[in-house]
Amino acid sequence: MAKLVSRQKHARSSAADMPQGVQLEQAKLRLWLLRLLVPMGLYKRFVREKQVTDDDVARLVGLGDIVEHGEHAPAFDRQSIISRLRVSWKQAEKEAVTLDAATEEDRTLQQLAQKLGLSDTDTDVIRFRLATERHSALRPLLIMAGRETSKSVIEVLATCLNRSEADIASALSFDGPLLSSGIVGLQLENMWFNDCVHLLECLVEELRYKHDDPITYFRSRIVKSLSPRLTNAHFPHVARDHDILREYLVESLGERRRGVNILIHGEPGTGKTEFIRMLATELGSELYEVAAARRNGSVLDSSERFRAYRLSQALFERSSGKLILFDEIEDVFRESDKGERTQANKSSQKAWVNKILENNPVPAFWISNNIRVIDRAYLRRFDYVLEMKVPPRSVRSRILDEYLQDLPVSEAWKRRMAEHEELAPAVVERAAKIVRSVNMLAPEETERSLARVMGNTLEVMGILREPRRSAPVTGYRLGVLNADCDIAEVQTNLMTQRQGRICLYGPPGTGKTAYGQHVATQLDRPLLVRRASDIISPWLGMTEKNLARMFRQAQEEEAVLLLDEADSFLQDRKGAQRSWEVTEVNEMLTQMETFEGIFIASTNLMTSLDSAALRRFDLKIRFDYLKPGQAWALFVDTRTQLGIEDQQGLESSIARLTCLTPGDFANVVRQARLRPVRSSIALLQRLRAECEIKPEGGRQGIGFCAA
Repeated sequence: MAKLVSRQKHARSSAADMPQGVQLEQAKLRLWLLRLLVPMGLYKRFVREKQVTDDDVARLVGLGDIVEHGEHAPAFDRQSIISRLRVSWKQAEKEAVTLDAATEEDRTLQQLAQKLGLSDTDTDVIRFRLATERHSALRPLLIMAGRETSKSVIEVLATCLNRSEADIASALSFDGPLLSSGIVGLQLENMWFNDCVHLLECLVEELRYKHDDPITYFRSRIVKSLSPRLTNAHFPHVARDHDILREYLVESLGERRRGVNILIHGEPGTGKTEFIRMLATELGSELYEVAAARRNGSVLDSSERFRAYRLSQALFERSSGKLILFDEIEDVFRESDKGERTQANKSSQKAWVNKILENNPVPAFWISNNIRVIDRAYLRRFDYVLEMKVPPRSVRSRILDEYLQDLPVSEAWKRRMAEHEELAPAVVERAAKIVRSVNMLAPEETERSLARVMGNTLEVMGILREPRRSAPVTGYRLGVLNADCDIAEVQTNLMTQRQGRICLYGPPGTGKTAYGQHVATQLDRPLLVRRASDIISPWLGMTEKNLARMFRQAQEEEAVLLLDEADSFLQDRKGAQRSWEVTEVNEMLTQMETFEGIFIASTNLMTSLDSAALRRFDLKIRFDYLKPGQAWALFVDTRTQLGIEDQQGLESSIARLTCLTPGDFANVVRQARLRPVRSSIALLQRLRAECEIKPEGGRQGIGFCAA
């Protein structure tokens, strides 16, 4: 007994030497252990016939003497030990009132509770869950309590925190601030206590430190957004959307309206985040972003990020002028839930998420690169949906100027790169960052490096490395196009009216595409060229969407729209064998009807077009093979271009080539780069060869005169 008394005195002396905060923490831990053992009845499993199940727990609750080994160890008396536990518990309850003195962590918790609107019960739940994370002595007793259910979780917390079960149930309700804020998560699937009651991971670590700003405790989940690099001038293609959103947010922030959610979607790198940052700056609001990774760099999964979003809503609910940005939301709102959940559980989860979307106190921006995977039940709950596309040519030029202003890049190179219709701002920004760090001085080397970096990124995204380049038309002028109307007059009227739908038809190479290019040049408008391969998709419905996107892009850029191989989308519907063949033609006709710009369609197969399509064209112009005089004029031009001597007597031979086109002359000029043309007769022979491979070529004479 003397040794036992000595050990107890030594224990009290050691406790007295501890810092006050540590003493309070140890006293709270001892109280919780005793409440689990006595009022909850876990002593029945803890105290066996000849031993206790955990020596560390025994020492913490004052039973250190019974776990001492050796010849002086007292005899094990189960009933006596249980009696001692009851006495210790009653004594601990009497002393519980002295535990109200707050530690530094308690004061931090109170600060957070005030920021998040947590009750005393909510705060106690966090405090207890922190203890189960940090003190291993609690875990064996919680495991001893068995796998958790909703009832057992409530019972454990009610017992340890000396709260009514009704208070605990209220604290753990989905509508309560504890769960809705994401500080605590509840997953009751036959797990142990620590697995059932999730504490926000970063809180365990950050609460060890003192931060002046409560938001800093969650810096691995919520971060202050960066300042925008771009301005409103870089987003003229969404100017109307910008104006609507700005007015809506001004009113919503002023009235503190709930349930304000804006979805912005589009291809990666199109400036979605920059647009939101720019808008927040214009509004004078602070923008916070939901983090995608922990401070150590590891990626947060979708459930952790959604908890971080809910936390941000709770943190800023009582603040004014705040906005929240949640990027890459595909996994959060994916149409098919992961796991083996029942349909009832899925419906319950969906209803809960819908409620969160309808009642968020802080306006939120949601960003997605692929909305096709998002459940429609979620999509319809967004107030405003904006598709952010690659900016038009004029904006691409400004973005190139902005990001490359300190690099030795020529204006001609920037103009050429601005022609790339899928060059997103993020691609330019990252390429500039890399090339800038290499410190290249020569303009040509800088341009090559920029093109390589941007090209590599575009290629891995399934996009062409370089902008499309239209093939030059040799000797092009209106006078050498054999059209069935005055195309110069048509061009003049297009310059006046700025609107028209024209179908150009006729054999290949007769100058149809060249005429569209010429019109765009004369009108000083950009030219948007699309071919069937750019639009046709193997996915159901995507061809129709691509058609709509083509017309919309031309409208936004005020471009002349030139659609080559238009017969692919205007086939007579009477001969359609599949439903999608009809819907594609219907979509094309609808877009033509509503388009207010200049649309030029070219085709080699006029006889197969749908009659409704033909009615929608203002003009149908046939481009035919060159007349003899036109062919001779192009022959003379080409001879001069190739530096060939004049040779008399060939005009009649050219006249007999009745299926010559401007495209044939262009082909011969390209051939000359690899296989030079050294005489006028050789030029004539090359042109005759071009005619002979055409179906019509066999019906014409092949002789010629030579001086």
